[in-house]
Amino acid sequence: MKSLNKKWKELLFAFSGFGPNFLMILMGSYYSDALNPSSLEMGEQFQAIMPGVCYILPAVFPVLFALGKIFDGIIDIPFAHITDTLSTRWGRRRPAIAAAFLPMLVSYVLCWIPVGGAEAKLLNTIWVTVFSMIFFASYTMCLIAFYGSFSAVCVDEPQRLRVSGYKSFFDTITYCLVYALVPVILSGARLQIDTLVFITVPLMFTMLIPLFLIKEGEKYGYPENEGLSEEKLTLKESLHLTFKNRIFRRWLYVNCCTFFGLQMFLSSMNGLIIGGMGLNGLQMAILNTCAFGPVPVMLYMFNKAKVRYGIRAVYQSCLLLFAVAILSFFFGSRYMWGDGNLTAKMLIGIVGGLCGSWSIGAFFMMPYLAPAQISGVEEKLTGKNHSAMYFAGNAVTTSIVGAVSGNLVYEYVKNIFLAKGHGLVWAEAVGELSAPEVAYRHFFGQTGTAEEVAATVFNFGNLMVPFIVLITCVLGYFLAFKLPRDFKSSVLAKELKALDPSLDISAFENTEEKQERGEILFVQIGLSVLSGFLFGFVWVGMLWKNIKHYCKKFPAVVGFLLSCFLPFMQIVYLLRARRALLATAEEKGMAVKIPSWALILPSLVFPVLFINVIALSVLQNGLNRIYAFEDE
Repeated sequence: MKSLNKKWKELLFAFSGFGPNFLMILMGSYYSDALNPSSLEMGEQFQAIMPGVCYILPAVFPVLFALGKIFDGIIDIPFAHITDTLSTRWGRRRPAIAAAFLPMLVSYVLCWIPVGGAEAKLLNTIWVTVFSMIFFASYTMCLIAFYGSFSAVCVDEPQRLRVSGYKSFFDTITYCLVYALVPVILSGARLQIDTLVFITVPLMFTMLIPLFLIKEGEKYGYPENEGLSEEKLTLKESLHLTFKNRIFRRWLYVNCCTFFGLQMFLSSMNGLIIGGMGLNGLQMAILNTCAFGPVPVMLYMFNKAKVRYGIRAVYQSCLLLFAVAILSFFFGSRYMWGDGNLTAKMLIGIVGGLCGSWSIGAFFMMPYLAPAQISGVEEKLTGKNHSAMYFAGNAVTTSIVGAVSGNLVYEYVKNIFLAKGHGLVWAEAVGELSAPEVAYRHFFGQTGTAEEVAATVFNFGNLMVPFIVLITCVLGYFLAFKLPRDFKSSVLAKELKALDPSLDISAFENTEEKQERGEILFVQIGLSVLSGFLFGFVWVGMLWKNIKHYCKKFPAVVGFLLSCFLPFMQIVYLLRARRALLATAEEKGMAVKIPSWALILPSLVFPVLFINVIALSVLQNGLNRIYAFEDE
């Protein structure tokens, strides 16, 4: 039985991971600096649990925390096998999510409570390591089961693409909140990061949504009883099938390069902006808004571009542009400009953020789309459903890479400081920097004022991160040439047949890939609001173009320009669009209702069309109904 039989269910299903992902990103971005704020240097430290206080052992914590992340990756394999082969009266995915939810919630809260205080650093190091490992394990079980259900709840490639796109859309909102809104909240409300964490912990409950949407188990006869009976795979067989797939292996090589750079960037962002560039929370929010705000538009453009140029080429452009964008943190740093020149730093940061926004959406979407598409095709050809193992393979490699990148390399380099004319110095604890004059004398045997120290001492990690990320992105660009041009079903089916010649792939040969033409209204409205109605402007153009496809005399360019820029002129063209759609529907023998008042009244409130989401939604709904009628 199809679980996602309504568009709103696709959207709600994609929203399920919002809460856990938000809190995980919050942890990945702020947790290290919260416990040891050395990379924040002498800047604003609301991102710390206690300003200037280190709660852990800086020389030991990176190794233990990295081991915890590697443990998180390794357990993905057995957890994926469990949820792939679990057989209960409630199904296979839902029990795994239900069992892991409470440990995930409780351990996350305990991670943010260093019970030993500022003095018992060893106790805190052990405490946060243990509970972070429990959190990583339970989080992994929930998310692996959730991702593993993609191939079952989605019936074809367009639906998988939609759900992956919606998931990426919510990830975009998550990153916007974490990196653009959180710094403003911390500074404006003068909250420390742990207080904000405790306030937002209830978001974790969104992970319970799949329990009500996934249709499996005794009630629905799937996979037990009279429903689909799939071949059970052993752990060894599942691993063999997963990592023997050449397309998947090549994807892992590219994704590891991407994730190494991305994880280091996300882990170091606070230090890069606050310590490296010397900006405050509000200025940090502006730069992050420029980076994450346009992502919905960029994601929309990415989906359009990949149809024309292929996923590989567009993804390669994302890697190269991100490599360029990351250098803005070096060229806009205090090392280059000193503590002044705020305008130059902001302009460099804004340009870098806009360049990086093209890449960020693709980095969110591809890790969901690639495994889901590969596992979905394999299941149709072989009847073997072990989709969670593909996500586990994705996760175990990125967990190891992320542990080395963000939890080992960065954790050590951020404690190295560079003084012009004096070389590099290791800061054992952030407390050594709490009094700049003392730190300067302690490190270099010289005296100096706070201003002199700020002008000559720099965090070496903040300077090196952009170049490390640059190297990994360029490496990923060249490795991506081994990927297929697209992840279409026909391409993947041929790859599987090369591994097993007995497979019958005739159903995938000489068939045109179905393209998803309609857009769900909730997402259109959400993208418009999130991007400051910039996406609404794009939406008008695409809507006019699609209507013109059915109505050759409809003035696409003129109508687009006049209705967008001349107040109330939209009413004329909205009514013309309505008549055109109704005439098309009548020709096709279908009934479509588009009330004229639903177009006129909103136009009086929103005189410029590209912010009139109500009228646009009414027209888009009518167009989508025509699309649906043609696809039947």
